[in-house]
Amino acid sequence: MDCDILIRGGEVIDPSQNLRGVRDIAVQDGKIARVGEQLADVTAKQTVDARGLYVVPGLIDLHVHVYHRHMQLGLEPDSLCSAGGVTTMLDAGSAGSDNFDGFRHHIIDRAETQVFALVNLCCIGLVAADKGELLDRRYADVAGAVRTIRENPDVAVGIKIRAGSHIIGTGETGWANFHDAVAAAREAGTMLMVHIGNSPMRIPEMLEHFQPGDCLTHCFKGGLERILDSDGRVWSEVRAAAERGVIFDVGHGAGSFQWEVVEAALEQGFEPGTISTDLHVRNVHGPVYDMPTTMSKFLMLGVPLERVVEMSTTRPAAALGRENDLGTLREGTTADIAVLEKRDGPFVFTDSYQQTRTGNELLVAATTIRRGDLVPGGGGLRVARV
Repeated sequence: MDCDILIRGGEVIDPSQNLRGVRDIAVQDGKIARVGEQLADVTAKQTVDARGLYVVPGLIDLHVHVYHRHMQLGLEPDSLCSAGGVTTMLDAGSAGSDNFDGFRHHIIDRAETQVFALVNLCCIGLVAADKGELLDRRYADVAGAVRTIRENPDVAVGIKIRAGSHIIGTGETGWANFHDAVAAAREAGTMLMVHIGNSPMRIPEMLEHFQPGDCLTHCFKGGLERILDSDGRVWSEVRAAAERGVIFDVGHGAGSFQWEVVEAALEQGFEPGTISTDLHVRNVHGPVYDMPTTMSKFLMLGVPLERVVEMSTTRPAAALGRENDLGTLREGTTADIAVLEKRDGPFVFTDSYQQTRTGNELLVAATTIRRGDLVPGGGGLRVARV
């Protein structure tokens, strides 16, 4: 058999198939053609020597900001692919109904990396994020957000609201904005993602309005309003929401990941549903860096590698409703593949509050294959090892 790319001898980890073991993977015409223990009869135009490395589905980052050059936080999406092994990403509300067409034209449609997007309830998205985009209720656009999703069903997958007091207001104003976001998601028939952060309403109160498939991001944020009660216990309402299918997403960011919160939650048996970065210009050079570094923090905290990979591939694919083709290495699916190198430490990891922990493992994206093409950068695995 002839193929475009052959990945040889890597330790394949694919939670969608409960697969972990040394395998070869053949890629042809943008699809995963064959997976086998030894594909001795396969010849390839390009070969990746993955011995001693992990081969996983292309990583899916469920929280990024990539409205590059059009809003102050935006990064260039394709650079995140090569640096972090991310082949699919979800922009978390950078644009709203008034500027989504521009976001799609200038960024989404021109990116090689697959970008999905949430539509911000605020009609101008995060263009003026530092000013509090929903303090003025005139910017809340339910009808426009729903219309935008209906006009862009292939990329617009949900509604986003940042539910902080300095963003949506307090009292009746805060609740009115929150209810508008819920109403928009329900009318559009899509997911709702809610950013928590010094929120004007308690998390258990917000969760009463969540449906299965909705997402609470920044789930390990510190501060006054968090997933832990005053005794440091995970709210029973949080556990109940997770059990009924609400997604608790990491969304690390520059201010939304505190060691004490994540450690307490894990000690009590509460894990996130999905691992994501909330990458933007203010954290890409630390403390977040990239998706593999964020994954490595959970390895350091004792979460098994298979589950870390699942939280970064299979589960976010399901959250996007694309589990039949993304987040998997099944034969016949899109050839999105990340080859990860495990480097031995010690390494110093930093949360969003300048506190550190030391770990012994760091995952690094060595090579990325995006829709069947080797992505430039990210490692030297095109050179065979002796």
